[in-house]
Amino acid sequence: MTAPEAASAGAPRARSRRTVALIAGGLGIAVLAGGALWAAGRMADADRTAPTRYWVAESADSRPTGTPEPVPTVPPNDLTGKLLPLSADFELGPDLDAEGNDFYVSGERALQTVKDADTGLSGEERAQRDKALDGLKLKGVAARSYHHLRDQQVMEIQLTQADPQALAKFSEFSKKILELLGGDRDAPKIEGFPDAKCSLSVLGKEKKEEQQKIDTIDCEALQGDVLVSFRMYGPKPFSANDAAGLFKQQLNHLKSPGESV
Repeated sequence: MTAPEAASAGAPRARSRRTVALIAGGLGIAVLAGGALWAAGRMADADRTAPTRYWVAESADSRPTGTPEPVPTVPPNDLTGKLLPLSADFELGPDLDAEGNDFYVSGERALQTVKDADTGLSGEERAQRDKALDGLKLKGVAARSYHHLRDQQVMEIQLTQADPQALAKFSEFSKKILELLGGDRDAPKIEGFPDAKCSLSVLGKEKKEEQQKIDTIDCEALQGDVLVSFRMYGPKPFSANDAAGLFKQQLNHLKSPGESV
């Protein structure tokens, strides 16, 4: 799926949300597992000024009518079934990466992709990373993006299934990162899930009109052997409480698939 042109004019200079995604979301944070402490130092030096391109959907009036695009086929697996299903209010959103907007990647292939990536690490750092990754016992990664049919809001959910103890270690680390990058705004609490963590940000240049800024909520929770990474963003008006409610639906669906939607 090819997304429409992103709203790059309002790209933030205070923080790079893509940096946050790599730090606090799913597979990107996997390099921190098993005590790969070299990553912590790199976090402090992470580039938080680079502009980020956010996908903004076309309005309902401008979208062509006719037969909708077919939903891509995802290989059969247990993890995809734990993603929040597409309800009547949503359609598949923009591509999350080269895998598309609705995908599953086996643990073996995901680990090999990370190991093969040209990250600029030294030989010693690569060895530490690979040891940490092997300790994850990664089973798979499933992700899906959702576009709300009545507005320009986009939701992204990623599930990473791995060893619970390894996930717990870097889940706590990533929650601290979310807290540091979230600013002064109070994020909603997720009722029934006290260990879940959310962070709010407003993206856009300081002098830009409020209506042209993009609100974002990033959340994370660990449920057993599954790390849930959630993001929702869109132009004002944006309800963080509504977004938190969708995150809660995902967590409930993870516990009892089919009962939350």
